Amino acid sequence: MAKDTRERIVTVARDLVHGASLAQVSTEDVCKAAGVHKGSLYHFFPSKNALGAAVLERNWDMMNAVLEAAFADDVGPLERIDRFVDSFAELLAEMRGRMGATPGCPLGGLAAEMAGYGDDARTQVTRILAGWTRYFTVAITEAKGRGEIDPALDAGDAAMRLLAHLQGHALMAKAYDDPEALRRAKPGLRMLLGAGSARG
Repeated sequence: MAKDTRERIVTVARDLVHGASLAQVSTEDVCKAAGVHKGSLYHFFPSKNALGAAVLERNWDMMNAVLEAAFADDVGPLERIDRFVDSFAELLAEMRGRMGATPGCPLGGLAAEMAGYGDDARTQVTRILAGWTRYFTVAITEAKGRGEIDPALDAGDAAMRLLAHLQGHALMAKAYDDPEALRRAKPGLRMLLGAGSARG
């Protein structure tokens, strides 16, 4: 029962934050939407920052599952990156269907907000970003070895550039309420890798 209550609080808080920001969502908002008393919320989360950290971790679990599936090695490394972009766009479309509007990246906005909330929050954010870029780094390293991109490219730096480019397109998807805006990141990603335009 306690676990169910905690999960409900995190789920409700996540949906509220996706529609606004952590700063805009109050503990009262979360309690009302989750149907719990404040004491129950503070039993699991001693502060709003702790609740934000739980939401960020939940979002990372969701994104990591998408990354794991997209970066399976049944296709080439550049095709894995394209497949992830498609899966990311599908995730935003699914969230739009549930929420009524495209929320943007479930990690990017909250990570940027949480990074200013102290050392513990920043450590969590950098760990998550490192986990995300690792998938790109591995694919880029393999693409270099296959001669598909410039062999002199620094894989780690290039991975960070890809993530930054995707975050910009996620912002555009939110601004225009159009998950398909994310797919339009593909040509830019290929150009950042010196691999030409994306296929498909």
